[in-house]
Parts: sequence; structure tokens; C-alpha cells
Amino acid sequence: MSFFWSSQPKPFIALAPMANITTLPFRSICREMGADIAYTPMLSSNAIIHNPEKTLNIASFLPSEQPVILQVFGYNGDLIAKAANIAQKALKPAGIDINMGCPAPKITGNECGSALLRDLDKAIEIAKEVRNKFDGQLSIKLRLGWNEFNVLDFVKELEKIGIDSVSIHGRTAKQGYRGGADWNAINIIARSVKIPVIGNGDVTTWQGAGARLRDASLAGVMIGRGALGNPWIFQSIKGCNDVIPTKSDITKIVQLQTERSIKYIGEKQGVLEMRKHLCWYIKKFSGAKNLRKQAVMVETKKDIEHLLVSFN
Repeated sequence: MSFFWSSQPKPFIALAPMANITTLPFRSICREMGADIAYTPMLSSNAIIHNPEKTLNIASFLPSEQPVILQVFGYNGDLIAKAANIAQKALKPAGIDINMGCPAPKITGNECGSALLRDLDKAIEIAKEVRNKFDGQLSIKLRLGWNEFNVLDFVKELEKIGIDSVSIHGRTAKQGYRGGADWNAINIIARSVKIPVIGNGDVTTWQGAGARLRDASLAGVMIGRGALGNPWIFQSIKGCNDVIPTKSDITKIVQLQTERSIKYIGEKQGVLEMRKHLCWYIKKFSGAKNLRKQAVMVETKKDIEHLLVSFN
């Protein structure tokens, strides 16, 4: 498919990359619910290079899901570029995204993710090397900085070296997910560059998305935690109204996601992957506490069917 960040109709709504979450079963449902763009979970550049078949299976997608952006993390520009080219050749995603925003200690401890924001000159050199060695659409996901908002000039430099788009989580790496996302800072960046800037952080309702998109400089918003157990949020944002799923709606989506999970990675692993999703889907209903105890114990498709009977 031909995809260019610069020509993507705006404003758009994207599903954020989330490790062990935005794999094919859930991601494809979010696309069907109205997400315009979806990201894969982040993949290690080293793992793609040394074990491409197993690693890239995590990012496999249906043709109907496109545009899908495959996210890569690493600490070395040459290795990230090699991984990007391997992934592009094998899966042909719409684009590659470099993760410079993940604050998880196991990622930053290896000088990856948001740890790259500790040395912005080095981060630019990494981005420049990948840009020089990878011909496809290339975007970067980042935060406002390591421990303060200091990435404005950095993003301007990314634009100069040919990065096609950036998505910005409105917190610093040190904040993690504490405090509120700083959308004023995101908007300052969006107004300062011509490449598409996607805002991310604390968007959990259609009203919240609408409020963020009032700033015309912003190309779109990215939904992460707000979609957990609620892929209907994309319908809600697109329709500018509350979409409140019934138990019947949730049952149908759980059945569909379970089928895709089993088809994708087999019943044993597919059902284990569904455990956390089940907890998210049922959390707002009466009796959720007892149902969650049941959800974290499911081991077979029949177990999920029994859970749905209890749920209904």
C-alpha cells in the first residue's frame, strides 16, 4: 500500500503501541472500530536481526489493518536501520516508528526508549543514521524530555533530517504515568514544525479527544490506555457521542478477540493473552471482582465461554 504521513487525512485517531497488547487480535478490532492508524507493540532491533521470524510474528497483521506502523527500539542507529529494513521487507508495514518514549526501567536500563532523550545530540545521530539507511516512512515516538520539557529544538531537528512524523506523550520519562499530560507543551511543538505531530496522553473520552483536536496544528491524537477494554472509544470519538457497550456487545467482542488470539498463537498462549483483556472488559460491571478472579485463571476457550455465561 502507498502510505505517506504528509497526506494522511487529518485529524486522525491512532492506536498507540503497547507491549503485549496491540498484537493482531486486539489491534485489528480497534481498526474495525474506527482507529485510523494502528501501531504494533515495540520490537527489539537486536531481536529482529537475530531471530526475525519469531520476533516479527509479534507484529504480523491482516491486510485489512493497514495502515499499520511497526515500532522498533534500540540503542544503535545502524542496528535499528537493519531491523527496519528486515521488517519492511518481511511484513511491508505502512511505516517504521522508532521508540524514544518508553520509560520502563528494563528498556531505559539498556539505553533504549526514553533513555535516548538523556543525550539529544546522540538521539539525533541515531535518527539521522536510520533515516539515511531506511527509505520508507519513518516516524518517532517520544516524550517531552528525560526530566524536563526540552525536546522542542530536538523535534525541529528531526524535521530537518527527514523524519516524516512524530508522536509525543505529554509527560517526561521521569514522570512515567504520574501527573497529567502536558498538552500545552505538545501544542507548542505542533505549531513549530510542519511534519504531522500526534498528541498522546490521558485521552479517554470523545470529549477529551475533541478538546485536544481544537488546536489545528495537531495532526491527530493517539489512544493508549483509554482503549483497554474499550475499543469502542474509536467509534465514540468518530461519532462525537458516548458509545456504551452492553454485555451483549462485550460478549461478542470477547468471542471475536478470543477466536483471533487462538488462530494467531494457538489456544494455550492465546487464552493466556486474553486474561488481562477479560479483566479490562468486565471491570465496570457489578460482580467484576469475582469475575476477575475467574478471568485470571482461564486456560481454555471453554473456560472463557463459562466466564461469559457468568458475566451475562
